[in-house]
Amino acid sequence: MIRRLMLAMIALCTAAPAMATDFTPQLENFISGYIRPSTAEFASTAAALPGAVSAVCEKTDDASAERFRETYTDTVLGFARIHFLRFGPLLEGDRLTRLAFMPDPRNAAQRQIRRVYGNEDASVLSVDTLKDKSVALQGLTALQLIAFGKTGDVRLGEPGDTRDFTCEYALAIAQNVAAVGEAVARDWADPDGYSRLLLTAGPDNERFRTSKEAIETVFNALVTGIIIVRDQDLLPALGSSQKGAKPNRFPFSRSGNGIAFISEELSGIRDGVASLKLEGLVAEEFEWIFGAVSFEFDNAQGYLDNLQPPLRATFGDGESYGRVTVLAITLKSIRDTLALELAGALGLAGGFNALDGD
Repeated sequence: MIRRLMLAMIALCTAAPAMATDFTPQLENFISGYIRPSTAEFASTAAALPGAVSAVCEKTDDASAERFRETYTDTVLGFARIHFLRFGPLLEGDRLTRLAFMPDPRNAAQRQIRRVYGNEDASVLSVDTLKDKSVALQGLTALQLIAFGKTGDVRLGEPGDTRDFTCEYALAIAQNVAAVGEAVARDWADPDGYSRLLLTAGPDNERFRTSKEAIETVFNALVTGIIIVRDQDLLPALGSSQKGAKPNRFPFSRSGNGIAFISEELSGIRDGVASLKLEGLVAEEFEWIFGAVSFEFDNAQGYLDNLQPPLRATFGDGESYGRVTVLAITLKSIRDTLALELAGALGLAGGFNALDGD
């Protein structure tokens, strides 16, 4: 860590003066090359979710259940790729938590859903009223709880006293997710929306005085995304030891999407970094950083590729616990490489952790 801090300090001293660098082209790359296509893709997959819910509830058979599973998975993975974009449109109106209430270490969503069923609360059966309820009841995490069994089987549409209630509730959630996804994509596509704030930094800009401030917001999101994967997705599942592991704490593990979700989160962050096209902005002695970041991301993906889904059933077997432990260490290294070494080489302020200011 001392070596990394020294390198970052040296970089800040030797890099071109931060105020002299115009980061607007890099921000344009990020918006057009990553944010807009990723939010549009998520909106497209989410738009198919209400139809998949209706299909499995109208005719419950293996084909409709599989279609629902695939559509739900596609939506979850599309969400994973934008999960780190914790600024601008995704944060407006609690959209992020309305899409997925996580982390949820105290099972607030499960408790609230049980209360909804116990009271037969009809206010969750319409998207118009659901959107004003607790965020824990609205998104993909709530849909997972009511549509999947603990072993990952699709239970939506199964016979039972609550079948109709569950189907109506699931449809309202799906419509809510689709509406939020469409709103996020629309706001990022708007040239006069938040993207304009990022691209027109200056004395008249209400948010960013310089392009350096704007790109620091982007770096904040990228680095915080890595921290979230490590601290919220992995460490709670690892617990204090292999014996105390809690595989149900992996995100979206109930539906069997734990590995895929984490993989897409990291892939999204990696693609986001690449879309910035920062290579030409650093001095020659710091060009190695890009190769190091790529190498570390490759290692992280390799550990994920060697895990067997579903994690709720396989985690703890063989070398899986050790692989996730090393994955967490690798993510800490990626975080340091981005937040200290690359940021330093670019002359940006270090740290970049929106979670605790570290």
